[in-house]
Amino acid sequence: MSNVVTFYFDFVSPYSYLAQKRLGQVLEETGAQVQYVPVFLGGLHQAQDVKSPPMVPAKAKWIVRDCHMWAQQFSIPLKWPAQFPFNTLFLLRLCVWLQQAQPEKVNEFVDQTFKAVWEQGLDCHNQADVSSYLHRLGFDGAQVMAGVSDPDVKKGLIENGELAVKKDMFGLPVFEVDNKLYFGQDRLHFVTKALAGHPLNDGSDLTS
Repeated sequence: MSNVVTFYFDFVSPYSYLAQKRLGQVLEETGAQVQYVPVFLGGLHQAQDVKSPPMVPAKAKWIVRDCHMWAQQFSIPLKWPAQFPFNTLFLLRLCVWLQQAQPEKVNEFVDQTFKAVWEQGLDCHNQADVSSYLHRLGFDGAQVMAGVSDPDVKKGLIENGELAVKKDMFGLPVFEVDNKLYFGQDRLHFVTKALAGHPLNDGSDLTS
């Protein structure tokens, strides 16, 4: 039985946001720890030849409705971004840099950034807005720019995407417990069971 859940996410994913908001209760109930793996969702879709749902008009409308219903169901604040989807490469690379250089700051950064994007209206395409947000978190601008420009950081994010493809992921969020994957924020009850040592039969013997 594992006491670690690996959380593959992208800040652009509203379902990743909903998952992050609900994950704390799972960790509290199970005593587990979370390991974050930032993945560039656009790259994952491209690698798996999946058309991004927001690029399909009918799906785009449904995502907005669905996410608002889930948010209301669990009393989660949700402020839909003025521009969606949006580019999160900078924030994802920043997360990778923190994992490499200041791992003790990763959990807070992920949590606060999800809140900034999906509750407080952070415009990821506005450099001044992002810089102001990072300043409020106590980051040094020059240090951040050097960090996200580091080839090892860029390579790390690429490798995360390659790992996601290798594990047959096609979207986000994804949770991993004991080498089993659970796709979507609406599978957190399965994650809870797995962390408690009672994983459900997923029929993997039929698909391997």
